[in-house]
Amino acid sequence: MEYIYEETTVYAILFVVAFFASLIDSIAGGGGLLTTPSMLLVGMSPLNVLATNKFQSCFGTVTSTYNYYKNGYLVEKKKFLYTGLSFLGSGVGTLLVSRISNDTLESVIPILLISAAIFFITNKGPTGVKKNEKLIILFNLVVFAIGFYDGFFGPGTGSFFVLAFIIIKGANIMESTAITKLLNLSSNFAAFIIFAFQGYVIWYLGLIMAVAQIAGAYTGSRFAIKNGEKVVRPVLVIVSILLSIRILLG
Repeated sequence: MEYIYEETTVYAILFVVAFFASLIDSIAGGGGLLTTPSMLLVGMSPLNVLATNKFQSCFGTVTSTYNYYKNGYLVEKKKFLYTGLSFLGSGVGTLLVSRISNDTLESVIPILLISAAIFFITNKGPTGVKKNEKLIILFNLVVFAIGFYDGFFGPGTGSFFVLAFIIIKGANIMESTAITKLLNLSSNFAAFIIFAFQGYVIWYLGLIMAVAQIAGAYTGSRFAIKNGEKVVRPVLVIVSILLSIRILLG
């Protein structure tokens, strides 16, 4: 793997990025909006980016899932069903994206990143949305679809899961965040397994970022348990705007 900077510089940059991405992701989701473009910008190929990102993300989602579970927020009754659907959807998405050429991915990824950024900018948050019984019957499909998106691309998956649980199932923000971490872990792991067998994971870099992921997820999930997402959402919007500008400027 040839980077546009020296290896030690790349490792230092991505370690810091992984920490803050994991911190944000453990609270409101969207950490991939930091790691994915950052890894692309240091010269990694798209498939190596997606594969290594899934590997290091697993460590962060394990850490935050445990923190939420330990503090009594992982109470979703159908968590095993949703975990399976997320895993299956991600596996299908990963198999599809791994068959797409790097040139195509280099064209598609910026579009997906900008679309995710627009979502965060325009979304005003789910506070006060009431449970919609008619939509619950579609929820299994929604979980599968978000899992598919995570396997195919990924950034913003955690936020999409949180919004789905709040808007469709009427869950509160902390319970939604907790189950989201479990489903995100499931989708990350499914994608990682497939990418690993195909040889796309850059192991050494992934392990360096994994250390930062654990530290960021621990810090962020504890902060979320204490304060919620009221501070993180504005930060996420700002980061999304900056990343979109950077991608558009090339």
